Amino acid sequence: MQKRRGKIKKTIRNTVLALSCITFLVFTGVFAVEIYEDQKSCANLKKVQAMAAVTVSESKAIENSISEDPDDPINNLVALKIEYLFKKNKDLSGWLRINGSEIDYPIMYREGDNDYYLQHDFFGNEDRNGLLVLDKRCSFDMSDNHLLIHGHNMKSGALFGTLKYYKEDDYLRKHQAVELDTPTEQRFYEIIAVVDTTANGEKDGFNYADYISINDKETFDKYVAYLKAKSMHKIAATATYGDQLLTLSTCDYTMKNGRLLVVAKRVG
Repeated sequence: MQKRRGKIKKTIRNTVLALSCITFLVFTGVFAVEIYEDQKSCANLKKVQAMAAVTVSESKAIENSISEDPDDPINNLVALKIEYLFKKNKDLSGWLRINGSEIDYPIMYREGDNDYYLQHDFFGNEDRNGLLVLDKRCSFDMSDNHLLIHGHNMKSGALFGTLKYYKEDDYLRKHQAVELDTPTEQRFYEIIAVVDTTANGEKDGFNYADYISINDKETFDKYVAYLKAKSMHKIAATATYGDQLLTLSTCDYTMKNGRLLVVAKRVG
């Protein structure tokens, strides 16, 4: 009997050990796959960034366009960059950049679809990192008075993975300007609020996505007042009806279904 119990205990120990090994291998494999996918995604993003950089710095067409319009060389450079990339993918709506940060990415748009480019790269390959996405309720030409751009909060810091640093006063002071390139112009924005909220208003009953299309002063003022009241920082800059707003939205894992909003107004 004692010998039999010993065999049972040994079998249990071996089973537990085997299961532990299998679990370890599974988690190691999953982790390795995630690292590989992140590296592949990063490589594809760098490829698109390189395509844009080469277009700006080396295109002979740029020199010709600048000589034709010497008073506005920057917009010529921007237009050529967007035009070149648009030929590669006609879902390209613009380009977002925050100097001194990792954010330097194309903005994609699909009519009626917010999900595709949150799960695919610029070349149409499946990619869990995705790209920046202009909300489907906005216009492709970004003429709306409130633009909403979505991006994943990646642990690697890619896409909107660095927006969380806007919770820090020092980071905000050094990164208050946002640049957005369209096919026709280079736009500049100034941050007016940094807000922690939830995706559908679960936290305080205020759903920021309801304010994408703002067609009247009362609604605009209500939205800005909410942003200023809930902002993590006291920011002097604000917005008035007639200004164009730009909201950058990403997941915030400090709360259930959380969202972090960095909101700016167009200047200049």
